[in-house]
Amino acid sequence: MFSIVIFLTFFVASQAQTSTDELEEFLMEAIRSNETIDFDFDKYGSKPCEPYQPVKPNFSAPGRRISEQKCFEYIWEMENRENETEWTQICRIYLISQIKKGVVPEVLFVINSPVIFGGRPATPGEFPHMGAIGWRAKNPEVKWIFKCGSTLISRKFLLTAAHCSKLSLRRSMDILNSQPEIVRLGVEDISDDEFNINGNPVDVNIKRFIVHPRYRAPKKYYDVALIELETEVKLMSNVQPACVWAENDISYLDTKGILSGWGYTEHGRLSNHLQAAVVDFIETPLCDLILQKFRNRHWGGFRDHQLCAGNLSGGIDTCQGDSGGPVQVKIPVKTEGKMYWTVGITSFGNKCGQKNRPGVYTRVSSFIDWIEEIVWGTTNTST
Repeated sequence: MFSIVIFLTFFVASQAQTSTDELEEFLMEAIRSNETIDFDFDKYGSKPCEPYQPVKPNFSAPGRRISEQKCFEYIWEMENRENETEWTQICRIYLISQIKKGVVPEVLFVINSPVIFGGRPATPGEFPHMGAIGWRAKNPEVKWIFKCGSTLISRKFLLTAAHCSKLSLRRSMDILNSQPEIVRLGVEDISDDEFNINGNPVDVNIKRFIVHPRYRAPKKYYDVALIELETEVKLMSNVQPACVWAENDISYLDTKGILSGWGYTEHGRLSNHLQAAVVDFIETPLCDLILQKFRNRHWGGFRDHQLCAGNLSGGIDTCQGDSGGPVQVKIPVKTEGKMYWTVGITSFGNKCGQKNRPGVYTRVSSFIDWIEEIVWGTTNTST
């Protein structure tokens, strides 16, 4: 039996994608185990370790928007990542059952993917589409400071607020440059600390910030922007795009939305851990009346491309640091869990969590043509 391990170790050492130590540890674990495994060939077939290569369906259809088509593709990919995890476990059981019988499975000579011998799949985060926008810090002991949120909507683009594209150095004295440089994905805890044990962040450089052409700071209208990353991100359980809601009518959705971000908490401190809250969607006429006393030269009341959400009794709201993040709804899909649809982008509010002071959000559907043209135009159909 040990000669099998030695031979396989020698063979795998020449395979660039496979960890020799990992494979040897797996085989030795199988040999030492006293557990008897009878593999069910009737249930799983005669070749349970055949490469998992499903064919992606064509989700395009007459009258279907490109954003909706891409949403179906992301859902399909998410479901198949779960199916691949199940396939990996079945293959692992098969390998152990054969090794314990003294048989060298042929699959070990043709498959050198680390997915077979890797550890347990990571548990998906609750908001795998969330991205924290980072500015280079003045403090040399802290590399990045995160002041805005964003929503991953494709492998290379994120949706955020236009006012996050450039900050005032006079007001933000803890950053070196007014423009952000990275987006951090894949973790709920964004502590910029080498000893952070809360996951492996995916930091991606920003290629460009695409601000809506009608946005004029410090005005509070057309507060929407896209972030193009320098490289595409690999989609996985903790990095997954959200869908974008393309219809102006949200009346048949849940009457409540979900906020997520790293902004100030009720204790007056920025949170390194992603926070979430449930808020009510509030009818625009009522919200416009409530916020009438807060009108000024930068915001003269609601326009069609804005929506209102919050808790009129107070206590729940977005705050500084949440800007650019989503207000979203969850819609069930075939997999366990649900898919998030981004309905709005956090734009501004009047103080945080105060009674009768709901937040104002940019309505995503009002800019769907602009978003689709940039993200999934003829030159970006692969994203």
